[in-house]
Amino acid sequence: MKTTRHLRAGIFLISAGALALEVVLTRIFSVTMWYHFAFLAISMALMGSATAGVVLYFFPRLREPAAAQQWIGRAAVALAVAVPIVFLVYLRIPFDPVLMNRAGAFSFAQLGWLALIYVLLSLPFFLSGTVLALTLAGWPGDAGRVYAADLIGAALGCLLSVAALSRLGGVNALLLLSVVLALAAAAFVSGGGRRRLVPAGLALLFTGALLVSNLAAPWLRIVVNKAGGAEPPIVYERWNIHSRVTVYEPEGYPFFWGVAPVKWEQAVAEGGLWHHALLLIDAVAGTPIQRFEGDLAQVRFLSYDLTAIAYQLSDDPRTLVIGPGGGRDVLTALAAGAPHVTAVEVNPAVIDAVRGPFAEFAGNLYSRPDVEVVVADARGYVDRSAGGYDVIQASLIDTWAAGGSGAFALSENSLYTREAFASYHNRLSDDGILSISRWYLPDRPAETLRLVTTGLAGWEAAGAADPRQHVAVIAMPNRATAQTEGLSTTLFKRAPFTPDEVARLQEIAAEFGFQVLYAPGLTPFEEVGRFIADPDHDAFIRAYPLDISPATDNRPFFFNLVLLGDLLDPALSGSGVYRTSMEAITILFAVIGVTAALSALFIIVPLWVGSRHGGAVWPAPPRPRWPTSAAWGWPSCWSRFRRCRS
Repeated sequence: MKTTRHLRAGIFLISAGALALEVVLTRIFSVTMWYHFAFLAISMALMGSATAGVVLYFFPRLREPAAAQQWIGRAAVALAVAVPIVFLVYLRIPFDPVLMNRAGAFSFAQLGWLALIYVLLSLPFFLSGTVLALTLAGWPGDAGRVYAADLIGAALGCLLSVAALSRLGGVNALLLLSVVLALAAAAFVSGGGRRRLVPAGLALLFTGALLVSNLAAPWLRIVVNKAGGAEPPIVYERWNIHSRVTVYEPEGYPFFWGVAPVKWEQAVAEGGLWHHALLLIDAVAGTPIQRFEGDLAQVRFLSYDLTAIAYQLSDDPRTLVIGPGGGRDVLTALAAGAPHVTAVEVNPAVIDAVRGPFAEFAGNLYSRPDVEVVVADARGYVDRSAGGYDVIQASLIDTWAAGGSGAFALSENSLYTREAFASYHNRLSDDGILSISRWYLPDRPAETLRLVTTGLAGWEAAGAADPRQHVAVIAMPNRATAQTEGLSTTLFKRAPFTPDEVARLQEIAAEFGFQVLYAPGLTPFEEVGRFIADPDHDAFIRAYPLDISPATDNRPFFFNLVLLGDLLDPALSGSGVYRTSMEAITILFAVIGVTAALSALFIIVPLWVGSRHGGAVWPAPPRPRWPTSAAWGWPSCWSRFRRCRS
């Protein structure tokens, strides 16, 4: 029997909905659970589809064309209804994303909740896999057309996920997909009589009502647990394929990454526009939208931050800001006298927030003639640009998004590699400065050390004879006065630092309450300075207890500082920076363990048992007769189950 147009339409919609569901769940997991779990959706999809194949292996009668054609519509109806129901249950599971107890080990209760989430959200993919398998079993002679509809639907489903997330947000995008799957169920049963259309019609009515009601008055919301408590009231929310962007009520105090008490007091005495609205990416990565009214003198206090120290060495700098976010670094450059600032941001939702509802609050910063905003990957933009920048600034730019591995610390980042630093070097003016700020922990400054090793390797690759003459490191190590655990800004200069510039850095550090950890000609007094001054960098890197080797394009895991042997080091667990890496690795092992256990339970063990019994584990009962009019009725479900099991 050849497939009909209705059947191919059903396959097309099922494939589109299933692929889009994978993408939407990836984005939702990034918000609700941390990035370590973002790509769990792909594993769930593979698990569900494989389990569907196992079920058909044990119920051979379902593979007969007549039975497959009968059950395919039922599976499609169940799929459409299951998506919103399992998601609603998932949001109410008390799962702690960090999964760590006070002893630093996994909680068995949380592992159980993770396993439950895995099984629960694998159910839609089990049903979609069942539908596709039944189609191939029911119409074996038309596999080519079935497969074509499947591939086309999957491709367009990916595009559908992008549009749905941008237009509707995470929850409503998922509800829209349940409507798409209900339409697929209706397509499968078209032409089978009114009795067959009833379940599909009810599923379409149910899913459509959920979507319309949530669009009119949102009642189903994302629950964010990873922020250490309930989210504050949201004044703006926008989803896209990159992230969920939220903005909260403005705060009435200045935002600093690192500022000495004396400069804080000076900023208070001078006054200015202190209000800022915090913008969060996926509920955790923050960037402030600074209040601005057009008078740069009112934001002069921004120059007191450690991240702005490069502007103390450069007059009227032509500036490139990587990852401007809410625009704070752009304002800092303008206040320092920059005649033109190019701001390169990868996430368009961030720019839309600053240009859209917060345009007046931000003083139309991104619409100024002396500011050029580019939505692009910064690494690619730098490689393509003509260069000639006096300052290239990247302040605490993190890839806190659903990266390649699904873990923040394990995600790829092309901005912090040896090749990237060589590109930065080549795009600077003859006296230009690259300024990069990262976390600095005086007891174990591994992140700053890795930044230095990568930058030195990049400068050497770009042709610098002695890269140590081109670097200076300034830190805000006092955790009581820094807004974070500690901060450092590393300056890489295209030309060697002159004695006058080093003296100027010392003056600035004394005035601002900073410390110059290293500059050419100064005697090092702590670990970062001693490393740079050491002529044998390779031996230092090999002996260091954490991974501070230069990141490269072939190994772009800059933030993964922790090796497997470091997981048992109690000295690391107290630091938020290194704890993130430890959690990424530990949770990754937990996810692998849960996945392996469930794979064995639902796939490997059943197939092994089945192979020992010739496939059909249970004996086949006598085949009962069924009246045609009851083919889509719901009585005698147990009898039908026993029949199909044979």
